[in-house]
Amino acid sequence: MTGDDDGHAAHRVRHPDVVAAIKQEVERGFGLGGPTTLEAEIAEEITGRFPSIDKVRFTNSGTESSLHATRMVRAITGRPKIAKFEGAYHGSHDALEVSTSTPLDQAGPSDSPNSVAAWDGMSRSAEEDAVILPYNDRESVELILREQKDEIAGVFYDAKGGLLDVPHDFTRFIREITEELDIPMVMDEVVTFRTGYAGAQGLAGVEPDITYFGKAFGGGFPVGAIGGKDRFMEIIDNSGEPTGLSQSGTFSGNSFTLAAGLANLRALTPELFEQFDGLRERLHAGMAKTFDGAGVPAQILSEGAAAAFYLSGKPVRDHRSMLEGPDHELTGRVNMGLLLKGYSLRGGIQFTISQPMGTEHIDGLVEALEQVLAEA
Repeated sequence: MTGDDDGHAAHRVRHPDVVAAIKQEVERGFGLGGPTTLEAEIAEEITGRFPSIDKVRFTNSGTESSLHATRMVRAITGRPKIAKFEGAYHGSHDALEVSTSTPLDQAGPSDSPNSVAAWDGMSRSAEEDAVILPYNDRESVELILREQKDEIAGVFYDAKGGLLDVPHDFTRFIREITEELDIPMVMDEVVTFRTGYAGAQGLAGVEPDITYFGKAFGGGFPVGAIGGKDRFMEIIDNSGEPTGLSQSGTFSGNSFTLAAGLANLRALTPELFEQFDGLRERLHAGMAKTFDGAGVPAQILSEGAAAAFYLSGKPVRDHRSMLEGPDHELTGRVNMGLLLKGYSLRGGIQFTISQPMGTEHIDGLVEALEQVLAEA
């Protein structure tokens, strides 16, 4: 947003339905020690949107959700390894923070990427127990999964809508091959929920075994959620006999988060996603025309409420093409120029369209981009 006074800016970051829901919870009380009806209400909202989900559990972040999902698939299958895609980030824990941003000189072959821990201090087994898959390479993915299917507990997948050029058909392929090989598919919708009313899985028409969420599901409050079919979710059902696995947290499913999250989800209607699509198409076309007019090769990617650009003449289809192709020095200058004109691009996610935005915001950004390119 640019040019707004504090009052307008504040209104745009506090949806009235979310504010009302929080006020109501303040009056009802806080620090509640037991379940509330809100858990059932938001669970019904989620299961109504996602055919793949029968039951839901709440956590405090996407990282917590992916950590518990990792334990779930290992406990269910009895297998030690977790497969994920090169360049995908699924949270800050050892099992999955591997090969998230590997330098090319350490990445290994493109069809069989090395497993590289993201940080010092990680467990020695992190690299050993991670199987790294390449985006948009069906043959290699199938070969790797077939060779190691008896050791892989689950395939964690981020569809990367609006961030990488990964077609829905590739997502469908991942669902088909994991089903055939009896490997649970775990879909990370923490970011991709912004691409559609039922997330990336709804757009692709797939039903993963387990899905986890964050961000929008909390309406601005810290949140995480895990959902899936009964046969997968029963491993963390504490209501019966011990299953060998437990998931809990002092603030998991707290009433403020659930109230804000429920109000937020109810506001994210199919009609609102149609509004996002219209604004996103306008942004996509405007950026493409602007880069073309400036003679700057660019790849524009967008879906739902998400959009990104890469200053490259080649398609950006995976982690390596995202590192190799774009002009990163010019990208930095463009981003700084836009920031100085009041438009902040978030690294790694870039553009997210929100409900208060209108065509004036899209056109203002495109105009600012045109000015920045002329200056750069």
